[in-house]
Amino acid sequence: MHTSVTGFCQTHGMTQQPPPAQYQAPYAPGSPAPKQGNGLGLAALIIGILAFIGAFIPIVNYVSGVLALVGLVLGVIGLFRKGRPKGLAITGTIISLIALILSIILAITYTVGFATAIDQGIKDVQATQSAEANVDVAVTYEIVGDSTDATVTYSTYNDGNFGTEQATGQTLPFAKDFTVKAGGQFDYQSFTLTGSNGQTGGDITCRITIDGVVAAEQTATGQYASATCSSSGFDN
Repeated sequence: MHTSVTGFCQTHGMTQQPPPAQYQAPYAPGSPAPKQGNGLGLAALIIGILAFIGAFIPIVNYVSGVLALVGLVLGVIGLFRKGRPKGLAITGTIISLIALILSIILAITYTVGFATAIDQGIKDVQATQSAEANVDVAVTYEIVGDSTDATVTYSTYNDGNFGTEQATGQTLPFAKDFTVKAGGQFDYQSFTLTGSNGQTGGDITCRITIDGVVAAEQTATGQYASATCSSSGFDN
């Protein structure tokens, strides 16, 4: 059966034809290719906006100046890319340039302002300390008792200066008044007073008075007994 069909086709001159190809529109060489975006221009715009905002924030504007410079470079490169839209690159370049200028100007302004404020603060503190250093403080050392041969020793530390004095064979009472300056460069005062009985014995009392206020007081009794008082500027 198969042989007879084949023979029939050959007898009548029939041949099998391939299916027709699908139609395709011819490509026109002159038609423009689809345009691409400008990623560098977009990056320049975003960085420029961030740098512009940061330019107004103290300390941050130091970093925003660097960002603005990066945005400016990206924007310029984006302008020279062929076949890419220029709008974002132009806008990003302009904003980055403005942000760079603002960052420099405001950084200088803030720095000068901070330096001026710190300098003024130091001057105010120095002026206050100088005014306080001119305050006189009255100090009185007293030794009272029955002794006629007491020994009195006193030490004073004030504004970095230290001194010690001693008086022997004293008939009590004993008193010494003097004045110190408060609030100096070394704002610290220390006062020490010791009274010692001799053979006379009896009661012996030491007392330190600062600006009319008793800062320290001690009493001892007997031959060769000693009473010691001490006070510092932090005790008052």
